[in-house]
Parts: sequence; structure tokens; C-alpha cells
Amino acid sequence: MKRRNTILIIDDNKLNRATIADILRDSYQILEAEDGKQAFRVLAKERDRIALVLLDIVMPVMDGFAFLKEYKKWEEYRYIPVVVTTLNDNQDNERRCLELGAWDFVPKSDHPEVMRMRVRNAIDKSKVRLLEIDPLTEIYGQQKFFQMTREMLDRAGEDEQFAFVHFDIERFKVINATQGPQEGNRLICRMAECIREGIEGYGKGTYGRINGDVFAMCLPYQELGEVRSLIKQISRSIKEHTAHYYLETCAGIYPIEDTTMDISLILDHSAIAAGQCKGNYMVNMAVYTKELKERLLVEQRIINEMDAALEQEQFIVYFQPKYELQQMSPYGAEALVRWKRPDGTLVSPGDFIPVFEKNGFIIKLDYYVWERVCRFIRSELDAGRDPAPISVNVSRVNLYNPRFLESIINLVEKYKISPKYLHLELTESAFSDNAVIMQKAVQYLHGAGFTILMDDFGSGYSSLNVLKDVDLDVLKIDMKFFSKGGTEEKGAKIIEAVIKMAESLDMTVIAEGVEEKHQVDFLSELGCDYIQGYYFAKPMPLLDYCRLIGAVGDE
Repeated sequence: MKRRNTILIIDDNKLNRATIADILRDSYQILEAEDGKQAFRVLAKERDRIALVLLDIVMPVMDGFAFLKEYKKWEEYRYIPVVVTTLNDNQDNERRCLELGAWDFVPKSDHPEVMRMRVRNAIDKSKVRLLEIDPLTEIYGQQKFFQMTREMLDRAGEDEQFAFVHFDIERFKVINATQGPQEGNRLICRMAECIREGIEGYGKGTYGRINGDVFAMCLPYQELGEVRSLIKQISRSIKEHTAHYYLETCAGIYPIEDTTMDISLILDHSAIAAGQCKGNYMVNMAVYTKELKERLLVEQRIINEMDAALEQEQFIVYFQPKYELQQMSPYGAEALVRWKRPDGTLVSPGDFIPVFEKNGFIIKLDYYVWERVCRFIRSELDAGRDPAPISVNVSRVNLYNPRFLESIINLVEKYKISPKYLHLELTESAFSDNAVIMQKAVQYLHGAGFTILMDDFGSGYSSLNVLKDVDLDVLKIDMKFFSKGGTEEKGAKIIEAVIKMAESLDMTVIAEGVEEKHQVDFLSELGCDYIQGYYFAKPMPLLDYCRLIGAVGDE
């Protein structure tokens, strides 16, 4: 943040401006304006530099009173103090200026040293106030809230319990964009008002605005249900203000176990709890639990180890064969990744894949898998065999990687293999994220000769739109549609319809998750092209796959 070391002098009398400037120039830079309107033009350009405004009352165009009235309307100027300087220092003028928001009233006849001291005091007060009070909501800002919370926890008795609450609005940026920033600011002010009223009614606790739409509260409690009830009350009050559009609040509760813990760390814990509500409109309040803590510790260990694991090649590529249904023989496979630590323990893909998708490491892991598949294909070609294609997964994160298309094409060129041997599997959810990006990517990859598969077809809500808009080659349907129980007959009809539709669109169908013979018989009758699942083979190391297909393998 720029240091505010500039004073704006607003006075229509050039000599008065020069006199005041000479008094203050040793300590401050000086800007000048002849009237209120000109002053606002200066403020618009230089507000980050300006520490204080010295304002005359009697001026043409816009006088001091009119300036103060307009000045009050601008949130961004709230903590730039205005000190009135005038030769006409009667009490009525002083009272009126103070009512309009002036911070002080200084007669021009004051001794220069007195004027310097009063200017310095006003600036110092504004700095303290800026640190303590949030300028938009007029409740405590983060620094003062942290201080008050620390003092409350330090005074607490051994038997007292406290809960820290991270509170915000679900998808506030969308509301701000659709309703406008002015309404966004009104909503934030309403949140502050509801929180203040709620805690005043609760009778105890601290609260403050952290940033944006994020607020925090620290509350003593006997039963955690008391805190939940207060949050529900605050949420209801906020919604009453916003009846013309829909919103949901989000609260993360951290029951404080160690009152000596740093407040910023306590805030982090409550934010983690609040993260469990994001994107889930059925849940708008979550508590930080031991289970959540253990999951986070597992995630952190994964993050700590991921770079070394990649460097040491702890990630192993497994192959799950695909079977051509008519011949009942293996034809190609899907490459899957497993993580085997040096001590022999296995990390479940369900544990590490979501973490890598969140932190972007999946881009490196995807490439690692692709390259090992390309090596295997190259070894098969060098042995004089024509291998069946291997499909690799492309994470949705990679689709936003600007080097994705270049890297996959460079890879097949590096190993001198045709793209027909390397099929690319994209999940349906990736298409729903950004259909335009996906459409362009698929067109580009098709132009380069790649075959594109849509994995998990039917798992989302945009399947048919994707088929209409994007030129895909293969649909993979999961046998979860064929679930047991009362819905099995409906599931069978859906699978039948998908296979017929794919046939009419000249698309290949792969059924995955096939585990039982009656499923194989059913798919065979429908004319499904390929089957993948435990009925035929589980994912296996490369050497086992090579033995299955009669290849040698060099890894």
C-alpha cells in the first residue's frame, strides 16, 4: 500500500493556499484545488497518496459545506480526514461542519506550530481508526477483531468453551456480478448489521469483517447447539433483506481446543470447515471434526510427498484390459495410475487424485502416465507388433493448461508413434465445465489424429448436449445403470437406448464396471462393442498385461 504523505489544500485564495503550504511543506507533499469540484478531480487521481484534506468554507462553484455533503457519499474517502480551516471561526459554522463529517475545525489565525500539531493528530487518528474499523461496515476489521478475540481467550477460565465461526455468502461473486457492486456492498453491510444484532442478543462474543464477504465470530458456549441456533438466526435475518434474489450463507464452526493457538490459525481451521459447504446447497453449516482433521493430515502428507514420489517413480502405471465382445478377447486397455510408497504401502487413487486435481499436480502426473504408455507402444512397434490402442485419462485440470495440446502432440512425435495408438479419455464433467473450450480442444485433437472417448457418459446432466455439440468417437457407459433392485429394469432400458443411439451416431460403445456373466450376456445381445471390468480382468501391472496379450514388455 502506498504511504499517504500528501495534504490536499482546498481554498479559492491563492495566498491562503501558499501560506498553509509553507507551514506544512517540511513534513508533507502538497496538492492544491481552488474549489470543491476541482478537489474531487484531484481526489479521483491521487486518493492513495492523500493523508488529509484542508478545506476552506467560503468558495465559488462548490463551497466547503457542499463539498462535505458530497464527500460523505464516497466510501473510498471515509478515512481521509477533512479538517476545516477558515478565518470565520464562529460556533455555528464549526457545529455545521462537524455535523457534516469534518474531523476538526482549525482557525487560520492559529499559530503555525498549533496547525501542524492538529494536522498530525487528525492523520494519526485516521490511521488508528483505519486499522480498527472496517470502513464499509463500521464494525471491527480483521486486526482489531483478532486483538479483541485474543484478549477474550486470554481472560477465559479453564472450563469455558469457545467456538470460532467463519461466515460468508455462497457464490457472493455471482451475486455481485448480477446484482451490481452497489447491491453487493449493501448486502455486506446487512451481513454486518445482522451479525452485530445477533451477537448483541446472544450477549457475549467478538465479531469482525475479515475481507470481502467473509466475517468471523468467536463465541463462548455451553452447548454447540447454541452457536448453531445463532448462526441460523443471523442467516434468516440476512435473507429477509434479500427477498428479491436467492442466496445461501455458509458457516464453518471450529470448536477451539487450545485457546493459546494463534487466531489466524484458528480462522484457517474454521475456513476449512466452511469449505465443506461450498457447492452443496443442502448443507450451509459444517463443524471442524477430528475426521476432517485426519483427512487434511492425509492430504498434507500426500502434498509433502508428491514431488519425491514422481522423481523416484513411485507411481506405477497399471493396465485394465478392454475385451472385444464378439471375440471375447482382449483388445487394448485403459492406463491407470497407482502409488506404491518405498515401504510397500499403497495410496488409494481416491485419496491422491482429488488432491492433485485441487493443487494442479495432476498435470505432471497425467504427463508421467502418458509418457510411460508411449514408451510401451514404442517398444511394441520396435518388436514388430501392431499394438491395440491404449487409452489414457486427461484430467479436466489439464484442459485449462495452455500447454496441454502441445505437450500431448509433442509426446507422440518424440516416441514416433501414430496418435491412433493413444486414445484420450475425458470425463463428461469436463465437458460441462466449459463446452466452448472442450469443443475447440476436441477439434484440434481430431485434426492431429487422436481418438476421443467420453468417460462416465450419463453421470451428469449435459450428456446429450455434448453429443450434439462435440464430435466424439467413443462412449464409455458405467454398469451402475444396471444396479440391482427395483431400478434394474429401468437401467437396462437406459443402457439399451444409449447403445442404439451410439450406433446411429456411428460411435463405439465401451461398457465398464462389468462384473457378472448376466451383464455380459445382456450387453452381447444389444451389440455392445467392448467390455471392461472385473468379470474379465482387474487392472494389472505392465508385465502381466504383456503376458495376457502375448507381448514381452520391457518395464
